[in-house]
Amino acid sequence: MATEQQSRLVRHVAVVGLMGSGKSSVGSRIAATLGWPMRDSDADIEAQQGHTVRELRASLGTDAMHALESRQLLDALAAPGSSVVCPAASVADDDACLAALARPDVAVVFLTVDPAIAAKRFAPGDHRPWYGADPVVFLAAQAATRYPRFRSFNPVELATDRHTPDEVAARALEQLAARGVRWAP
Repeated sequence: MATEQQSRLVRHVAVVGLMGSGKSSVGSRIAATLGWPMRDSDADIEAQQGHTVRELRASLGTDAMHALESRQLLDALAAPGSSVVCPAASVADDDACLAALARPDVAVVFLTVDPAIAAKRFAPGDHRPWYGADPVVFLAAQAATRYPRFRSFNPVELATDRHTPDEVAARALEQLAARGVRWAP
């Protein structure tokens, strides 16, 4: 149990991980439990831009799409009030985003998943961008580079391979509480 001295007041919970790791599913359950709104990268960008991230990648290019994803995270964390934020995996490649995730008023839940399972969770017709002929190879490469960056600030880390979103959300909240996280009003 964390002592009062170790506790910290958190205004945002960020749920990070690869595409297909379950960020939106787990994040929505955490948001419902806390009674906080959820900010989802894909939904926010789609509402703002009028196009899916897949369409934006095709029309603007990957770098411009990633810049939009980074901006969404930074805007969500700068917004007044509390929220659960589910950013795109690409934020792991942006030092400003990693610095924002490391702030004391942000609690991070890092979802890991086997790349083969993540690849099965979305189809080529989905709203997400499709990378190459073999998404398992792409996601494995992403895990190799992005997992260490997400781990760099000691988040609560949970595997989603064999657990339901409800189970993962409950474990995330339990582990955050064990670390002394208190929820801002």
